[in-house]
Amino acid sequence: MAMMKKILVLALILLIGATSFSQEWKKNHHRESYEKNNKSRNSGDDIEDQGFNFIIAGGCYFGSKYNAQYYNGSLENENNLGYIFGNKYWYDEINRTVQNYYPYISDSVCLGGPLGNMSYKVSVFIQLGVKYRLTKNWGIQLTYSYAHLIANGGFRLLYNAPAGNIGNRTGMLDNQYMVGREDRSMFDLSACYVFTTKSIVKPYIEAGLQFNFVRVKKMEAYFYDDNKNKILTFDVLNNYQQNVPGVQSDGMKVRYGGPGFGFSACAGLKIAFNKVVSIDPNFYFSASKFGLEGYKDKFSCNFGVLIRFVFNS
Repeated sequence: MAMMKKILVLALILLIGATSFSQEWKKNHHRESYEKNNKSRNSGDDIEDQGFNFIIAGGCYFGSKYNAQYYNGSLENENNLGYIFGNKYWYDEINRTVQNYYPYISDSVCLGGPLGNMSYKVSVFIQLGVKYRLTKNWGIQLTYSYAHLIANGGFRLLYNAPAGNIGNRTGMLDNQYMVGREDRSMFDLSACYVFTTKSIVKPYIEAGLQFNFVRVKKMEAYFYDDNKNKILTFDVLNNYQQNVPGVQSDGMKVRYGGPGFGFSACAGLKIAFNKVVSIDPNFYFSASKFGLEGYKDKFSCNFGVLIRFVFNS
């Protein structure tokens, strides 16, 4: 009987100890689970595998110089300076104005061609998109991007040098400018991959196909005097209209530009503040063919820098 009591007492002690240990282990396990879940929640790891992301982005766009040559006024382009220099009324106006501002020019001027390469200014880049998450890492994304581009560069006028000039008998006026404006719309269908990390910052990459459309909005030639004052402006877009002073234009207005395609890629960082919102700075690249006549048979490299605001469903 005494032995039985000792066994019962020992069993009771072991039971109490096991119960106490079990409660302590559960408490520690729950604490660790809470901390892990809280950390996951703060880093955006608890976002459901499948669902939608909605994207609003803005930044800067850098267009290729290759496409900007469409606006250089060269006689090989579909819209060129020959359009205004071949018009007798405009050509007479150019000569009268130039001779008025440059008294040492007594003869007619002629076109000397473009000066160097045209280039695009850095433009505002706007993007809207939606992404479907297939898993926590993989997704499919469709974005629409818009940029209004301005191309500028110079062209040269030639004239006969004044009598008595010992050097070259041909004089040059280099301070004349061409300016072109266009709207670009780009649709990118991409596969996306987000790398898993233990922090709120997660690298990601995207790659896919691009479908684009360009609309030429304006192309103008500016004539300046020696003091950089604008003295003449001409619209170089040939709209098939009668450009005769005093005669009403009734021709068909032509739209220039068209569709194109290419390939696009993007790399960036997803900064997930919580499971709903993230800020994603990224670098955008495309190799594209744009619908600009004479410049649509070659891929050109274009770049963008964006900051995305992403909202998760």
